Formats: sequence, structure tokens, C-alpha cells
Amino acid sequence: MNHQPFRDWLLSEEKLSADQIEVLQEHLQSCESCKQIEGAWSEVEAAFHEVPQKNPAPGFIIRWKANLADYQAREQKRRGWMTIGFTVLIVTVLFGLLTTQLWSLLQAPGSYLVAWFNRLLSLVSIFYTLQDLFRPLTGNAPVYTFLGMFFLVGMISFMSVLWVATYRKLSMERRFV
Repeated sequence: MNHQPFRDWLLSEEKLSADQIEVLQEHLQSCESCKQIEGAWSEVEAAFHEVPQKNPAPGFIIRWKANLADYQAREQKRRGWMTIGFTVLIVTVLFGLLTTQLWSLLQAPGSYLVAWFNRLLSLVSIFYTLQDLFRPLTGNAPVYTFLGMFFLVGMISFMSVLWVATYRKLSMERRFV
């Protein structure tokens, strides 16, 4: 026999329906194990109610709030220093990379100029390819119209993703320390 639902009912603080109470009473009449659990739990509950509630020491709430405020201030300082440290680290790494790139550019600028010119020509080539590709679709409308529409669709997509991320962040449960 499965005793789990009956044990859950016995140890639960929720009110049971009339049907559940009836089924539980029938089970308790036939099951010695669950009857012992009911008796032991009743003793535990009675012991909890017999012990008087202890009042906190005078000024406890004031000390607790002061400690909480102190803890939050320390955590905020720690997070601030960590942010500053990571920022300094990232800036240092980026400065180092920029320095090595500039040093190699000053040593041999020819290859960089050729690579830059090659990229510029490829962008121009892509632009004219897109223009030729969309010319039959546009009729008399300029290609800039379609490029603007692609930009608009991209912005709408970006704003949609931003909206979903913001909604998710704001709708998540807040945890208080």
C-alpha cells in the first residue's frame, strides 16, 4: 500500500477537504505505521505550542538594521572596486593590443594599406552587387530606399530583442538580501 499521500496529509498544515479527511481516518484505522506518525506529529506540535516564544534582546532590530546597512554598503563598495578593476584590466588589454597593432603598422604600413584598400573595394563591390540585385525589384525607386528598409527591419528586430530582454528582467522575481 502507498502510504505517501497519507503521510503528506498528516504532516501538511493545509486544511483537508471533507473527502480527504474521511479517507485519512479510514486509513488510520487500518494502518498502524501512519497512526504512529500522527501521534508523534501531534506530540511535536504540542511541544512547539507549549514552549513560550522568546523575545529578542532590547535593540535587536536597530542593531540588525545597522548591520544590514553596513553589509550592503560593504557589498556595494566591493562591487564598485571589482567593476573598476575589470574596467582597468580590459582597458589595459585593449591598450596593449592597440599598441602592438600600431607598432606593426609603423614598421610595415604597406600591407595594412593594401588590406584597408581591399576592404574598401569589397564594400563598394557589395554595394553595387546589391544595387544590381534589387534594381529589377525596385523599378524606378532608388536602391537607397531598399537599403533603408533593410536598416529599418534590422532596427525593429534589435528593438524587439531589447524589449523581450527588458521584459524578462523586469518580470523576474526580485531577491532581497
